[in-house]
Amino acid sequence: MNNFISISLATGLTALMVACSSDKDLPAYAAGLSVVKAQTTFHVLGGTQEVTLAAQPAQAYAQDAWLAVTKKGETLVLTAETNTSPQTRNTLLVIKNQQGDSITLNIHQEGVSFGLPVGEEIYTADEAFEKSLATPSNVTVDYGATESWITVQKNGENIDVKVAANTTGKPRVGWVTAKAVGLTDSLRVVQASLADIEGEYIQTALMRLPSRDLEKKTTKVRIVATGTNKANFIVEDKYAWEVSFTPGKGLTMYNGKIVGKNEVKPGVFEYLITVIVADDFRKGHETAINGTQESVLLTFDDKGNLVFKEAQKLASEQTFASYGWNRFSDSKPVMGAFRGIGEVFVKPKLKRKP
Repeated sequence: MNNFISISLATGLTALMVACSSDKDLPAYAAGLSVVKAQTTFHVLGGTQEVTLAAQPAQAYAQDAWLAVTKKGETLVLTAETNTSPQTRNTLLVIKNQQGDSITLNIHQEGVSFGLPVGEEIYTADEAFEKSLATPSNVTVDYGATESWITVQKNGENIDVKVAANTTGKPRVGWVTAKAVGLTDSLRVVQASLADIEGEYIQTALMRLPSRDLEKKTTKVRIVATGTNKANFIVEDKYAWEVSFTPGKGLTMYNGKIVGKNEVKPGVFEYLITVIVADDFRKGHETAINGTQESVLLTFDDKGNLVFKEAQKLASEQTFASYGWNRFSDSKPVMGAFRGIGEVFVKPKLKRKP
């Protein structure tokens, strides 16, 4: 009986040692693999660290390619690449002896902290402007600007952005830039006052024929200031749309505005009220948004030109960056007063007259 017990214990011990040699359940130590000194944390830029063992290992490798391992006797030289991800990363350093027993060490590298602040684009009028932006980073960053009228200066963990006064009489657009460890980032700067966009334009758009088909046509447009940040958007010197202006951002054009009034018979009037129109507006698919809360934007592209853009997402499969007006028997755009489509300007584009 005693002989049987001794054999069973020996077999169990052997099974335990074999199980502990698996990379899936590695022991904290193994024969000849005790760690004397270990540097296991890397800066975001990477570099070289060392692990020193009590004896020379038979094999050593990292489980991820970003860490290279070189053996030099009892010393393992670890070389990490630059981590260009904002996420920290870890890998296992696997060290084996001649018997195949293994130990592992967790190697850690911090992620990069870099970039210009999100949502801090600069939209301003023509006057000189200054703004300080928080830009914490753990790498050296080269800050600059794409235009001479924008200057950027590092100030501790911030950058100070200065925009010179705009005396060109036109909107202007530039970028604050940041470069580090092969990464780039940028922040948009738009400088424009209402006076910069006042004037006459030629508008090209798809308009309805009597057949309800669409045909490309041109119309005259004027933008006329009516206040500091108020204007009329006038089509064909006939239809005046009251719109609002935000410095650097452009015009916000709401539906529900009266642009015309016709007397259909003595004492009975028909009102032309603005609507926001889908860009895929076509015969049999004539989608427009009546109401008073929706809008389309007349804003600036990267060259400072006025362009129509969707102001808010009104439908998942459609874009609403066009406009028009519908006919109503009431001054409010209520459904019971709807009398039909007055005019549409689908996919409109403006070109300023010289």
